[in-house]
Amino acid sequence: MLHQRGVRHFRFVDRTFNLKVAASLAILEFFLERMSDDLFVHFELIPDHLPEKLKAAILRFPKGHLHFEVGIQTWDEATQARISRRQNNAAAEANLRWLREASPALIHADLIAGLPGEDLASFGRGFDRLHALGPHEIQVGILKRLRGAPIARHSAAHRMRYSPDAPYAVLATDVMDFGEVQRIVRFARYWDLIGNSGRFPRALPLLLADAPFARFMAFADWLYANTAKTHEFSLEKLCGYLHDFLVAGGADAAAVAAAVAADFEASGARGKLPFMARGTRPTPAAATRGRLRQSRHVH
Repeated sequence: MLHQRGVRHFRFVDRTFNLKVAASLAILEFFLERMSDDLFVHFELIPDHLPEKLKAAILRFPKGHLHFEVGIQTWDEATQARISRRQNNAAAEANLRWLREASPALIHADLIAGLPGEDLASFGRGFDRLHALGPHEIQVGILKRLRGAPIARHSAAHRMRYSPDAPYAVLATDVMDFGEVQRIVRFARYWDLIGNSGRFPRALPLLLADAPFARFMAFADWLYANTAKTHEFSLEKLCGYLHDFLVAGGADAAAVAAAVAADFEASGARGKLPFMARGTRPTPAAATRGRLRQSRHVH
């Protein structure tokens, strides 16, 4: 009925979508039979369960129409055991690699910071492991204490401290102090603006190099120290900060300027950056107007 009435963006929030394969296939087939240029469907997947029948159906979708949210939460096996999360990490890694390299789907994967017993170093290793698999977006989340959730059983043992106000985000644990949690909160915000936005395909690799978490955390710390802000960043400002940080860190100034300027032009933004070559003309802003953010990841 929704489809008949013109709905073309569907988001399914059942986290066990891929466990009952017969139902999964029936839903995917429904959309395959009604495929159109404006159809976009989103599902949440359990990462270590991807049967061949489901893979075959996924491969029938054109690029840019299928979006999967894959919940990893943590790669640390001790933390997984502590929170009773059963996840075959090898299978999850193989499935993510297949989805990214062989399928037409856009992949959004998540990690959660502040889980009981997981420190900043372990979280950073998990981020690097996930980033190496190349999901289009990585959501860095902060643990929330939902009312009645079993995570509360760890509060005393791991000195979990939560905000008294909704959504009750963790503020500190026995292995992650308040300052470290706030660093990750800022990391998550800046990562969404730069890493997940799809606006910096040339500049982002220069920033991350061979140590994604450490390099981006250094940038996040520097950006907050220089701006004291996590919001209200225009694209021009972000480009300028990226350029300045990379050049100050010793990167080749010409290569940085070329990469950042090219990303700025490709975004369709108006205006000109101070380090852009004379005579450069950005593409019209309307070029990307009205598109889903995920569409920027389609190549």
